[in-house]
Amino acid sequence: MADAQGEDRGSVFAGLPQMAQVVGQFVAPATLLAGLLFYWGFFHARGFCGYFGVDSAVLGLTTTDYVMRSADGLFVPLAACAAVTLAVMWGWVALPRRLRQGRWPKWILPGAAIVGVLLLINGLSRLRFETPMNQALGVAPSCVIIGLLLTWSVVVTRRRKLSTESATPAHSTAPFEWGLIFLLVGGSFFWGATDYSLAVGHGRAIEFENVTLPRAAGLNVYTEKALDLNVPGVRRIACTDAAAAYHYRYDGLVLVMTAGENLVAVPRTWRREHGTAIVLPRNGIGAVRLEFTTSNSAVAPTAC
Repeated sequence: MADAQGEDRGSVFAGLPQMAQVVGQFVAPATLLAGLLFYWGFFHARGFCGYFGVDSAVLGLTTTDYVMRSADGLFVPLAACAAVTLAVMWGWVALPRRLRQGRWPKWILPGAAIVGVLLLINGLSRLRFETPMNQALGVAPSCVIIGLLLTWSVVVTRRRKLSTESATPAHSTAPFEWGLIFLLVGGSFFWGATDYSLAVGHGRAIEFENVTLPRAAGLNVYTEKALDLNVPGVRRIACTDAAAAYHYRYDGLVLVMTAGENLVAVPRTWRREHGTAIVLPRNGIGAVRLEFTTSNSAVAPTAC
């Protein structure tokens, strides 16, 4: 029994449960997850709306809107991390026994240490300046994660070797050390997922401009009062019937997104270089009615 307890204390993962218990006392897992989803969804919306020149903060997006958008920017980072982890685990098991239990070349340990330190330097350098080696999407946080894990594995291997030579129990990873490791690894994943969410939102906007916009349903806006939308590609038609509830119609628009009490629309001829995006409040001054028409429908009549 004493030997088993000694092995547990000398295990590499001996301090991990203590660290997890300390973190759990301050942050509930469900609260942390909800906060992260909100944050990543915020940057996804920021990237998407920013492409159209609209600040997403003025749209009144709800927490649900942000959480729903976060899934689009999180799938690839989570899938990549899961695939790499499974590849390492299964790849190690698939190795022949003579390679897993045999003596490794002496250059493996210093080589891994050098590579790990270089990766850490390359990743952390992005915090101060950009270089061709760290400016690509996801490169800097990935370098930090891989470099840290490589360096940590070298430290653990070195500790075991020293304990074997001195016939003393191996030094386990302390809870404080685990906390620093998780801080760097989790922060790097957080960093990479944030950049990716922003890039995905930007990419979805480009896709909307090039693919969706030319064939999306048209949006006709009927209003009680004039909106003065002097935007190229948008046509204003005044109603001739004095008894009509809506006195103006604006056509040539395409709905981009709805956000709370706001609508974001652009002309069908919109281009990023010279286009103007329009944010329409649903509950503005005067009555407003929206009418959607398919792209292959007949031209709308000129009357309101």
